Amino acid sequence: MEKKVTEYLQYSPILLGEQYQNKKEVFTAVYNLAKQKGWVTKDFGKKILEREEIYPTGIDQGTFGIAIPHTDPEWVKEEFITLLVPERPVLFQRMDDKEQEVQVDFIFILGLNQPHEQLAMLQNLMQLIQNTALLENLYKQTKREKLILLLQDYGF
Repeated sequence: MEKKVTEYLQYSPILLGEQYQNKKEVFTAVYNLAKQKGWVTKDFGKKILEREEIYPTGIDQGTFGIAIPHTDPEWVKEEFITLLVPERPVLFQRMDDKEQEVQVDFIFILGLNQPHEQLAMLQNLMQLIQNTALLENLYKQTKREKLILLLQDYGF
């Protein structure tokens, strides 16, 4: 049985209200946190950026922009999901048209090393991001505990 988003977020970084100039700064911040904890290889930061350039993950949900960057399992030692809700949106290329950009309000960085787990989590997150009411509530949160409780209330 696959894990819920909140099972990862209980121990993974949740970064709320921080400022990033671009997606490279986002990836560097997450890489540094994950590397400190021993969760990723030294190449994780470079590999997640490379994969994002080839297979962009920006999604225009209608009300919000969301990105779900991830990389290949071999760069992840210990599984995690980092959620970032930046102070100002960060530009990502759209998943469905890399020539277009989307202002991203939520970034879920997947550090998963089991291919079946990655697919299940992507499907789970696609359900989550379709719930505009939930996203509106998440966007207002300033404390990680309240954010996790809200996700649990919705079954994620």
